[in-house]
Amino acid sequence: MLGKIKKATIKMRSIVDGVSMQSVYRGEYAMNGASHNIVYTDYTGNTVTKNGIEANAAAMLLHRAGGFEYDMYFDPGSDTVTKYDAFAVKGAFILHTYEYRVKDMENGLRVFVKYGLNDGSGEEEIRCEQTITVMWEEAA
Repeated sequence: MLGKIKKATIKMRSIVDGVSMQSVYRGEYAMNGASHNIVYTDYTGNTVTKNGIEANAAAMLLHRAGGFEYDMYFDPGSDTVTKYDAFAVKGAFILHTYEYRVKDMENGLRVFVKYGLNDGSGEEEIRCEQTITVMWEEAA
């Protein structure tokens, strides 16, 4: 059952092959059974991308549609295939989740994921980390 929808601030800290990036978004948060549901819009460059995250204790799904399009499923128990489409660049990767943690906080949530992307080309895996911090306000 979908819980109360709350306005939220979503802070993303990403590290891709040693390069750190940070972004802050306004969005919404709701609890749906045992899953945390987060939605926000990314206005990078001249593109608009709608984002949805469903995270529970075991795994997380990140869905992006618009300027960037892909689904990434982070599950430490299995490798998954993700198809990436951004700015006319398309590719498929095997996603391996090395670490995944969800921590509930008093007025928020923190999700950490460490993962690798391999395109099968024989090149070294792309190594990534992401920390998603969601702080919500009461009643929206």
